[in-house]
Amino acid sequence: MRRTSHSLQRAIERERLLKLKRRRPMMITAMIAGACFVLLFGALSASINTKPVMPPSVAREHMERWLIEDARRVAGEVRLKHIRALEPFYLARDYQPVWLDNYELTPAARELIQALKETSADDWQRYDYALHVLLREVHQLSNTPERATAIDVLLTDAWMTYTKQVLNQQLVPDTNENDHPVRRVSSSDSDPRITDESVLNLLNDALQQRELPVLMEELVPQHRGYMALRKELNRYLELANRGDWQPLPVPLELQPGDRHPAVPVLRNMLVQYGDLESSAFQWLIDSRSETGSDASTPADEELLFDEPLSRALMHFQQRYGLEPSGRVDAETLSWLNLTPYQVAQKIALNMKRWRHLPADLGQRHVMVNMADYKLQYVEDGDVELEMKVIIGKLSRRTPVMTHRISQMELAPTWVVPYRIATQYLLPKFRRKPEYIRDKGFQIVERVDGQDQFVNPDDIDWHQVSRRNFPYRIIQKAGGANALGSVKFLFPNPQSIYLHDTSQPELFSLDGRALSSGCVRVEKPMELAEVLLKGQLGWSRQRVEETIAQNRTTRLRLSNPVPVHLMYWTAWVNQDGQLQIRDDVYRRDIIAGIATGPRDISF
Repeated sequence: MRRTSHSLQRAIERERLLKLKRRRPMMITAMIAGACFVLLFGALSASINTKPVMPPSVAREHMERWLIEDARRVAGEVRLKHIRALEPFYLARDYQPVWLDNYELTPAARELIQALKETSADDWQRYDYALHVLLREVHQLSNTPERATAIDVLLTDAWMTYTKQVLNQQLVPDTNENDHPVRRVSSSDSDPRITDESVLNLLNDALQQRELPVLMEELVPQHRGYMALRKELNRYLELANRGDWQPLPVPLELQPGDRHPAVPVLRNMLVQYGDLESSAFQWLIDSRSETGSDASTPADEELLFDEPLSRALMHFQQRYGLEPSGRVDAETLSWLNLTPYQVAQKIALNMKRWRHLPADLGQRHVMVNMADYKLQYVEDGDVELEMKVIIGKLSRRTPVMTHRISQMELAPTWVVPYRIATQYLLPKFRRKPEYIRDKGFQIVERVDGQDQFVNPDDIDWHQVSRRNFPYRIIQKAGGANALGSVKFLFPNPQSIYLHDTSQPELFSLDGRALSSGCVRVEKPMELAEVLLKGQLGWSRQRVEETIAQNRTTRLRLSNPVPVHLMYWTAWVNQDGQLQIRDDVYRRDIIAGIATGPRDISF
């Protein structure tokens, strides 16, 4: 039995060895095939992930062509504007690209293209970037040295134009207004100061230090408000380029419960603007699918002006500073029918207005938006105080400026400006002489080099004219004083300041462009309190006591607070919502664009 068992085991072992010998060639073949597959896959992956390289000699050849032979027809049509400076600039770097990494745009190049797009989107002026050609060539960018080098040259040429515009303050709107004239020492201040050579020195330094992205950041405002508007601009430009926006018919009035063929247009419009979520009318699509309705014919449900649509319209009205009625009236209709491109123009122009501001707005600062008739006191990025303001009338617009509130005057007196005294007060003095004492005015005349108070009863006001007006008018502190209880001073050549008012009832009006240029504030005591925060010896109680006693007192702030008087007809609020306002000062029109309902013919 033992011999039989051993013989059987040896036979089984021989059979197993024979099978292994027969399978070994097959295993080796499979292993070789697998290794070949892995090597082939790796090679393909490497070829896919490997960037095409533009040899320096190839770059040099095509750069020389665009800068020497074809400088008047780069990419077939563009005449370079800075060719005399560009050719030696590229020669010094052996004609190698600035904005491309072989055949790919660098991050700095993408930022430059974005800056050119948002700068030129308002059509305010001729920007000379050859942007349409540049965007066309970038869209078709491939591993073609001819196109890649053309793009690089066009980008440098456009960058020079853009940078000179930035540094020469040519991209800052709302300047050179004569509502509040300032004596100019020299007219040479307006002459361009930045040359081709100086901007190329900036570019060279940035390239040598590998800080081109940093240089681009310095040329573009980096405020959160600016970047939020950039996002909205891109969104509205995309809406404009899609081409599926359509206006509502004019005239049109709608309210909840109405059925009208224009309702689907309104619904789609508010979805595009972001005021209505597309899911809000998904039930319409579902119901039509269930009933098998013809999609080309609006169903009866689609024509209904329902509550979700009314709420979305209220949201739109709030964003545009309109009464949130939830109904389509003439004013709402005119704003709804602004095309996406017109809104994009308005956004782009308002982005430029951020260039008035310093990079650092201040850890705490006062921000006035004239177009919104609002003032905000901001501390550590949060709005701590908000109030209504009254701004200059259209003939005496409040200027855009940024300064520091350094002083406050409690129970102020008012030295009436000559223009106001002769144009507005003199006619009143003639009609009603008692008006002078009723309002606390004092008359001052300069006699033998000395100021002397004059009894107004001794003056025949009918013998006084605008050309013959030898008096200064001063209004005493008190309840009738036009400046109210306090004024906030930030020295500036146009003599603009913030102040209280003796007519607080005017804050109930919607349109509050009523003053002669200075800004009247709704909550002067609250503003005084936050500005005096941390200032020893001046509590709110002491401030109120000083004012109650009509004791004119000027305080110097131990920590001056930046104040920014701005004019934004488009901005993004803290909730991330795009806000649009009427162009009360017609500054958007002056900039060459029509961005308000009164400027559009339908």
